[in-house]
Amino acid sequence: MHVPKAVAEPVLTACALIIIILSNVASEVSFGPFLLVICAFGAWFLGNRFALLLSLFVASTQILNGHAPALEGSPLIMVLKFLSVLAVVLMLGVARAALELEWRYARVDQLTGALNRKAFFEAIESGGSRTGLTVLVYADVDGLKLINDQFGHDAGDRALGGLAHRIKSAIRKDDIFARIGGDEFAIILKVRDAHAAELVAKRLNDALNLDPLKGEVDIRCSLGVLVLPQGSKSIDAELKQADTLMYHAKKAQVGMMMAISIEGDMQAFAPPASSTSSDGQQRAAVRSARRATGLARSDDTPEGTLAA
Repeated sequence: MHVPKAVAEPVLTACALIIIILSNVASEVSFGPFLLVICAFGAWFLGNRFALLLSLFVASTQILNGHAPALEGSPLIMVLKFLSVLAVVLMLGVARAALELEWRYARVDQLTGALNRKAFFEAIESGGSRTGLTVLVYADVDGLKLINDQFGHDAGDRALGGLAHRIKSAIRKDDIFARIGGDEFAIILKVRDAHAAELVAKRLNDALNLDPLKGEVDIRCSLGVLVLPQGSKSIDAELKQADTLMYHAKKAQVGMMMAISIEGDMQAFAPPASSTSSDGQQRAAVRSARRATGLARSDDTPEGTLAA
């Protein structure tokens, strides 16, 4: 159960103030249980620090107003009551933190920080990418097995971690990024229009295949970029299409291939263009897809390229 902090914090504080005012107006009615519930919700939704501060605020206000029933007993009883309330509140905060940790372990890949395959499909099924223009990127790491064989699995893990960091730096926080296989990643991004889709594809390819790498191994990706005009309709079929694009990009060693999917059929999308990097190295190109066959074959001349 998740409530945004910007909502939970003012609502719980306002509820606490209302209960304090009511307890002063109708002193014969005990409002302690209501305040305990509010502090408990504070621990659950906002953490122990907020709950502790709210508890101290409520206790101090009631003491100053002379409406603290606990003061009527002995000091020992008063301390025991306060510690009992504090224990309940703190245990709820600890339970929430443990629950969130378990949730994260069940849905997040610990090596890369990306969602795992199960969480990726859950995010898609929740409806976040079912409408509007969406870009699906299928990324496959080139030469990971060779890195593992030459430098060891630790080097391969560090390379994957660095690659994931590059991807996160190139996308927004609300984009869906997942590791769906050992060396395979999927990214879902919402974009405004076709031009924005091209810019997103170019930025990802630049980050993963063109920018200088600062590490012990050189790791790059083959990307299959599929534009979904009406959002995701059948993620299994769309992943297969993006995987096919990625396969042809890997086979042709062009870094990335891009196409638009209309009613399940991939069409040519990228306009003709080319460019060269500042050091004279030919940039990886976005190859368009043939409508009749779904993809340009590696031995065919592509209908168009887009600098990426």
